Amino acid sequence: MTPPGSAILAGVTADDEKDPVLEALWQRVLEAWDDERTHAAAIDHGVRSERLPELAGRYRALAGDPHKGPVAAKKLDAIVAAATTLLFSQKTLAPGKVPLSITLSAFGICVVLLAWLTWALWARR
Repeated sequence: MTPPGSAILAGVTADDEKDPVLEALWQRVLEAWDDERTHAAAIDHGVRSERLPELAGRYRALAGDPHKGPVAAKKLDAIVAAATTLLFSQKTLAPGKVPLSITLSAFGICVVLLAWLTWALWARR
């Protein structure tokens, strides 16, 4: 099982099939280009389904269009921000400090074992 977000890093989706929900959302985005809610729904689905690279490619294809270009550029920035947030949310925390009781127990066991080994080697001579 791959960790969430790994598809974003690899630039591919988990399965190469078309996502029917993304297709429907993208059609709705194209039909209502000036509606901010359709863009937000598409980006939200892209985050949840790990299809941000595919969605970014669709917006990038429209970036040169005179009418749709400015909105597409803003949505590309939103996709980059969403991907960055997703990566930072998956950052692992630094390991915590080992409790003193565990450290002292390990030290005590090592001392006992070394003492037993020393006794076993030198007591027979």
